[in-house]
Amino acid sequence: MTLAKKITIGISTFILLIIVFVFWLFFEIMNENEVDKIYYGIEIPENMKFEKPIEFLSFKQIDSLSNLKVEEEKILVIGSGYSGYDFYMWHKPDDKGKLFIKAFELTQNIQLSELKLRTRTENIIHKLDNNYKIYTGSTVIDEGTFENFYPVRFEMWFKSHNSGLEKKMTEKNYIIDGWDR
Repeated sequence: MTLAKKITIGISTFILLIIVFVFWLFFEIMNENEVDKIYYGIEIPENMKFEKPIEFLSFKQIDSLSNLKVEEEKILVIGSGYSGYDFYMWHKPDDKGKLFIKAFELTQNIQLSELKLRTRTENIIHKLDNNYKIYTGSTVIDEGTFENFYPVRFEMWFKSHNSGLEKKMTEKNYIIDGWDR
């Protein structure tokens, strides 16, 4: 085979790979848009209470969270679909294990960003205490898109190191928007 044929075959293969990549990318983008469409225009239930997360806290406000007197399990969500969400969780550590957040779109009960949310909000508890302690985590919610708000139930869960059982500690409803990819 001559050098010219080898070069022609190489260039043709390269161009074919580029075309395949462009089509793959196009279909991936279209598929993401179709998936996110289920989060557009969801009616916010009128019979339930929702908060919209505050978009950000100052450093002073963040520092003051650790001084709050909390008497029960509590979740506070700060952020937006654009910048991501910060999770502040108050828990009385009476057992060793892991504390983390789960989220569900409320009208269809679809779990959101399951693995990402769990791993990025997970706190390992190895020191027990009689007082409520603050734990944190942060991540984006992949589902949805900027400025298209929908109702979500954030749940704080604890998985015991000893028994391996997971237990929901508390929940709170918010309206949020997702993260544009």
